[in-house]
Amino acid sequence: MEAGALVDQPEGPASVRVIENGPLRATLEIDLRYSIPSELTGDRRRRAPVAVRMPVTVRVSLAAASPQLDFEVRLENLARDHRLRAHIPLPFTPTHSDADTAFHVTRRPVQPPRHEPGAPEWELPTFPMRSFVDASDGVRGAALITQGLHEYEVLAGPPSVLALTLLRAVGWLSRDDLAYRTGHAGPALKTPGAQVLGQQQFHYSVRFHDGGWEAANLWRVAESTILPMLVLPPGTVPDPDRSIELEPDSLQMTALIPREGGYDLRLLNASTSSSDGVVHIRPHPRSVSWVSLAGELKQRLAGEEGAYRVGLKAWEIATLRVQR
Repeated sequence: MEAGALVDQPEGPASVRVIENGPLRATLEIDLRYSIPSELTGDRRRRAPVAVRMPVTVRVSLAAASPQLDFEVRLENLARDHRLRAHIPLPFTPTHSDADTAFHVTRRPVQPPRHEPGAPEWELPTFPMRSFVDASDGVRGAALITQGLHEYEVLAGPPSVLALTLLRAVGWLSRDDLAYRTGHAGPALKTPGAQVLGQQQFHYSVRFHDGGWEAANLWRVAESTILPMLVLPPGTVPDPDRSIELEPDSLQMTALIPREGGYDLRLLNASTSSSDGVVHIRPHPRSVSWVSLAGELKQRLAGEEGAYRVGLKAWEIATLRVQR
């Protein structure tokens, strides 16, 4: 908070019960009640003395033989002008975090807020992510995989904490009275809808692993978590002769663009190392060409039984033009 105290303890003990206990998955449901200040005072220097209740229900699920905990958080937000975060204590001291973006994974050191003399703004260690962030000490790691939640921070310990922003309740697009910035960052417009009042629901997962994000195959794991297995109605069978398969796991499909007579398949080598990728296409296409982002021919690819080899540098993007 820019003004006010931190609230990190619920009112009274939590209510915990088992709601699922099967051979494939178990789920706990935890009910919590918090009392938080209702809003900032009129001068924006402190929290209002009136408190409001915030009931929170957390469901934690664990699948058999899985190192991943899946969380569903439901709550009713009745307070304005605050940030709500989930804290995940870490059983190790991370030295850095790795967070994915659209076409890269960015490494950042764990550090406190910093301010250089004369700078108009503090450098805050809250950072963006696309679908996952991994905190690691090089030997062990813990990853957060999220759906629609894009801000995180690694708090130095002890114990170290991986913090995930669930909501930011704000009433202005920009203010010039913030503690961490001098002047406006944009137009001073009121944004009452950004107070995100009412019922809210969030989904995220925590996964523990050895090594770093790449050894844990987190890009593929995050993709599988956010896009789970599709359950089809009885009698519906996908055509096994129509598919696209990519090898190795670091090879990601970022777009499939239909075009006359075929489609463009855009690939990313999501790795810090070069990769010899293989694209399996069924049914076998008439031709496959490697083209630039502007659509200019770079290379015609020769396939073997529908398998096309593509050598990619670290983080290289390739576009394959497929003619049926």
